[in-house]
Amino acid sequence: MHVEERNLSGKLESDGKLLLTSMKVPIINAIINEELGSHEARDFLDNLLEEIVENREYKTVYAFITDQHGKVIAHNRPMEYGKVYNDPFTLAALSDNKYRSMKVHGEGDGNSVLHMAMPLNIHGKSWGALRVGFSLAPLESMLDSMKRTIWSFSALIFLTGTTIFYIIGLTMTRPLRQLSIAMADVTHETLDASLPGQRRDEIGLLQRSFSAMIDRLKQSEAERQRAVLSMVQNEKLALTGKLVAGVAHEVNNPLAAISSCLYNLGLSASEKMQADIDTLKQGFFRIQNIVKQLSDFSHAGNLALQPVRSDLFFHEAASFGGMALKKHSLSLKAADMCVPPVAILMDKGKLHQVVLDILINAADASPPQGTIEFSTFLCGDHYCFSVKDEGEGVPDEAREKIFEIFYTTKPSGKGSGIGLAICKTIVDMHHGAILLDSRRGETVFTVMIPINGEGHNEQD
Repeated sequence: MHVEERNLSGKLESDGKLLLTSMKVPIINAIINEELGSHEARDFLDNLLEEIVENREYKTVYAFITDQHGKVIAHNRPMEYGKVYNDPFTLAALSDNKYRSMKVHGEGDGNSVLHMAMPLNIHGKSWGALRVGFSLAPLESMLDSMKRTIWSFSALIFLTGTTIFYIIGLTMTRPLRQLSIAMADVTHETLDASLPGQRRDEIGLLQRSFSAMIDRLKQSEAERQRAVLSMVQNEKLALTGKLVAGVAHEVNNPLAAISSCLYNLGLSASEKMQADIDTLKQGFFRIQNIVKQLSDFSHAGNLALQPVRSDLFFHEAASFGGMALKKHSLSLKAADMCVPPVAILMDKGKLHQVVLDILINAADASPPQGTIEFSTFLCGDHYCFSVKDEGEGVPDEAREKIFEIFYTTKPSGKGSGIGLAICKTIVDMHHGAILLDSRRGETVFTVMIPINGEGHNEQD
């Protein structure tokens, strides 16, 4: 409201100043002509003042012209002729030759008046001043009317808003109560809520936020359970490692004796007995291989990390893999896509073991005359190598367990269930990951190793 009052007052003064400025030159010319003896000059001044007073846009209280001494030479009220104005407002306008204005409230009949004085000067000579007073009553009446309108609209808006909010409150109470009941039914065991139908308003937004919170809680609980399972699995692997180390040690001693006995028997055995001895040797070598795998599993916890060039690792792994697959009727395609070569912090021997174990598993799963692909590449800040075969794929029910020790998908007597468990342990110790993507006719194992060995410093 104060802004509107300032705007209206400013417009009144601006228009008044413009009016007085437009009258300045004609009035000065008339005063000069009067001094030169023109009898029409006074009538011209009276007509100018009458024109100001009869302005319909603004209510004029008075309008008069003084000479340079403050004496009235023209006035809208003839009885004021000859009167001398020596009030500070008029004298200031005459002395400093500057336009002036001031508001006086409650003057005369109680109305406020805007007094304006325009000095009549030209080329440094003062010819007097033009004084005009505009009544502020119309402006104040307009402001009072605006105030009443604003208060009326404010009251109407307040009543309407109160009614609307009351209705909205009644409308929102029921769904909020339903949502509150659904939230209260959520428990730590279930983490599930039966929410009302989805809405598109703020309550719907609250429902979606609550559902998102439940989802985050479920995710957090799932991560917690995975962490607990990981801890249990790590503890299980640690205990298993200690157990298999003891078993391997105890089995190695009698194996050495059995090997010696089989050798001695073979020296003097008949041809018929030699066939039985060969069967015993095959069983002996299988037991020896299993014991070696158990021993490798129990010692997988020690890494000898050193920087290794990716091209050197690839060529050695491809060479070892080619030799390992010679007894299979398969072809090996090797591709090093890690260009240019990079240095990786790794235990080269143990990661070669991972490559060989995965290649041998791929060979066992591949059809005759099949192809196995071995490739290396970079993926962000990880060095990756993958092995792809053309076998029947890994069954869905076996994918969760395939890296567990003693779990195997091979027929009885052909697999020990230790190789992939060792691979998983070695990769985990490198703070990497081993991924499986399998479908009928294509199985891909991908190993990802951090290039800079991230996490080893913390572990050390």
